[in-house]
Amino acid sequence: MNKKNKKPIAFILGPTASGKTDLAINICNSIPAEIISVDSVMVYKDCDIGSAKPSKDVLLKHKHHLVDCINPESIYSVADFYKSSLELITEIHNKNKLPLFVGGSMMYFKSLINGLDNLPERDDEYRSELQNIKNKNGVELLHKMLKELDPNYAKRVNVFDEKRIIRALEIHKASGNQLSTMVGYKNKDYLSNTYSVYQFGIFDEDRSLLHSRIEERLKIIIQNGLIDEVKNLLNKYKIPENRPIRKSVNYKQAISFLNEEYDSDELFKRALYATRQLAKRQMTWLRSWDHLEAFEIKTSHKIEESIKRLITSL
Repeated sequence: MNKKNKKPIAFILGPTASGKTDLAINICNSIPAEIISVDSVMVYKDCDIGSAKPSKDVLLKHKHHLVDCINPESIYSVADFYKSSLELITEIHNKNKLPLFVGGSMMYFKSLINGLDNLPERDDEYRSELQNIKNKNGVELLHKMLKELDPNYAKRVNVFDEKRIIRALEIHKASGNQLSTMVGYKNKDYLSNTYSVYQFGIFDEDRSLLHSRIEERLKIIIQNGLIDEVKNLLNKYKIPENRPIRKSVNYKQAISFLNEEYDSDELFKRALYATRQLAKRQMTWLRSWDHLEAFEIKTSHKIEESIKRLITSL
């Protein structure tokens, strides 16, 4: 199929606090488009303030797909996102609208671009065993275990990346295969072969403006009631220790504050550091992103002009 005959899809990627949501809403005010959230925290119900989720009024006016989908005591996987996204693309195109993917969960974006492989499901019992090993001996021992079982993948994953190390060990236990030999083959290039995919990134090499925006947003998040929100979450839901929301930026620090591990000043410092580290990781992803048209924060409005031109392809 010729590219000009394929229906368009648009991605807006960028680090946290770079203005992606406001940009997407402006776009939806001017063209027929629907937003698909690419955010691993906004997907959870009642996680509003800490995730910087758009207000209820904004969500009523501008539908954000894959927001408020599941309870915080549940787990939302990359596979869940991938499956839902393909269904939403068809649904939105059938309305003669543009599917507009917006967010900063880079692994989610990668799943769309590279497809997903047929990997084993979670094994919570084995994960508990690995967590106990980590608690007693440190994540370095888990990485050493991975290095013995899958040296190629161990070279690619950071020694402190607990989440990916545990997943790789879990896959090896379930299948007997190395993760490095199982990824990147199923549904490869499905999206680009089926649709015209346009990727726009908000990317500043000078991080001073982004850091300033992160700090100002964090002040607002705390002022708007982060602590009360987390109290309500813990009272309303039975959230196991291994659930993602307990490790998410802002929520992790607020839970530690409620456990009296540190005071409000330390809460702010730790949440600020964690958010900046998240932004740094997101920027690292973007530096090596293929086929990305990058814009600085101050010029990100130009993305709107580019996306408006895609409507003629619907």
